[in-house]
Amino acid sequence: MATEQKHSNYLSEAESRLRQLPPEKLRVAVAMIAYLQKTEESEATEKLLLNIPDFAEYFLEIEQNEDELQNTSSNQIASDEEVLQAYLAVEKKWEEVFIQLADS
Repeated sequence: MATEQKHSNYLSEAESRLRQLPPEKLRVAVAMIAYLQKTEESEATEKLLLNIPDFAEYFLEIEQNEDELQNTSSNQIASDEEVLQAYLAVEKKWEEVFIQLADS
């Protein structure tokens, strides 16, 4: 209950201070709040994903596959079947990650 009260007090103080700002500084304050929120969400997502067994390995493998595709010379064209198989392999890896995410 004390935490909720502190939270409410902080919100009231923030609102009071924000109402006193001129529009251009209010815009900066909103941008800062958005940045803090995005950072918090990113950190939470990163912690969640890194707790999934083998997620880091799957992610690195996918990045390496992307690097290999980018380093392929432009005159080398894959067949439709090769492209399909590569796509299915990546989809399978991501499906495994999503299943582990859902189970955690």
